[in-house]
Amino acid sequence: MRMLEEYVPVAPAPARADDLELERYLRQRVQTGAGEGWLGRLPFHVAAQTCEGFGLLLTHGADAKRDLVAPAEWAAAGTAGFRVLREGPDAFRARLKNIQIAQPLDNTLYRTRFRVFFEWLRYRDDDPDFDIIRDIVREFVFRNFPIAKGQVVLGQPCPEQYVHSLATARNTFGISGWKLGRRLSAIGLAQRSSVSKRFVLNEYAPADVVRGIVTEVDALLNATEAAHRVGIDRMMITKFTDRGLIPKYYPDHNAAPLYHPRDLEAFLGRLRSLAASKTPSEQHLDIPTASRWLSVPTDRVTRIILDHRVPLFANETKAARFRDFRVSVPDLQQEIYRAQDGVLRPADAAKVLGISVRTVRSLLDRGILEPRTVREERSARNRRYVSISSIETFAAEYITVVDLASQSGRLPGAEAILQTDRGVQPLDLDSRCNMIFKRADVPALSASTVSNVKASRRAFSNG
Repeated sequence: MRMLEEYVPVAPAPARADDLELERYLRQRVQTGAGEGWLGRLPFHVAAQTCEGFGLLLTHGADAKRDLVAPAEWAAAGTAGFRVLREGPDAFRARLKNIQIAQPLDNTLYRTRFRVFFEWLRYRDDDPDFDIIRDIVREFVFRNFPIAKGQVVLGQPCPEQYVHSLATARNTFGISGWKLGRRLSAIGLAQRSSVSKRFVLNEYAPADVVRGIVTEVDALLNATEAAHRVGIDRMMITKFTDRGLIPKYYPDHNAAPLYHPRDLEAFLGRLRSLAASKTPSEQHLDIPTASRWLSVPTDRVTRIILDHRVPLFANETKAARFRDFRVSVPDLQQEIYRAQDGVLRPADAAKVLGISVRTVRSLLDRGILEPRTVREERSARNRRYVSISSIETFAAEYITVVDLASQSGRLPGAEAILQTDRGVQPLDLDSRCNMIFKRADVPALSASTVSNVKASRRAFSNG
């Protein structure tokens, strides 16, 4: 009696109005009928219980205890499930996927992630009205978790394995986790763990992707075998790889130099596309010999040939390997020495503007002319070139004292004194540079100098 006297019952917490959407839907369904939509076509008890069961997973998580859920919490769970299921089966699957990817992949499978909902659904095995829900969940599990062929889920065996973990792929195909992980990492399905340095999956790998990788790995060639197939030596294929001409199958810097025949054929195919079947002249040499003749490394020459589509010749173009191709030495030499598009060497810019190279470099240092860094193919060094557009802008805005003198008929020295007496200041350049004025500071001049610059630039570009 004393215990009863001290007992104070807890007042039940009422459900919030926003959490009664499922209740209102069910009441309306009783009064006016099921209505349209996928949820409306489900039997009444299937719709109601599935909304509550799935909603409990959404609101309380996989480890929720059904017998500890309060009535108001059931109302909130039912509304959460209703808001998803009323959008149809695709929304149902999408939310299952969201639950799956909310946590990193580990050894836990679908039962752990969907436990409270999955166990509830299993207890409905004797009611065929729930088959439509079971079919959706079962198919989702089959296609999104590494379920082995024949493994039973919700009463049905898996017809085939659709996705793999690293472990199931190793057990099924015999491929090492290291080889598979490297390739999956290259296509964005895996990454290196910052802790163990092992590969971990971002998502389970589709079975067809794994099968494709296994097939490719079985076909890989080591560097010696790959070099023989291309028609070069072991050292040269390493240089071609460093040059980006032939990729390694595993792109990591420390990865073993393994090559796929597909990539080797792609490289030869690019060369064959440039080749014509006719007898070469004495000026045509094989690529390695032409490289030695020009004192340019073979890998760099090959890059020039492919980038600039230098014509090649071969007796049997369809079956030609690297040493079978012939190239015209004059054509190749022209490509090596050709000026880069949109830029000129400082010496050429000086000729165009009629000033010294020292003056060009001083103008570059001060940002009056725009510098461009260009990697010269012959020397393999980065050089500072001059933007052609900045040369034309410079010619339009500035004029040398020599050009002023040629227009006025005075000597350059006299022209310089005259302009300084007028208060016109030349550009502040290094010593022994040409004297240059802003056109806006001197009397109106003809546009012939600018036209001459453009004509000179075209001559350099064409030559």
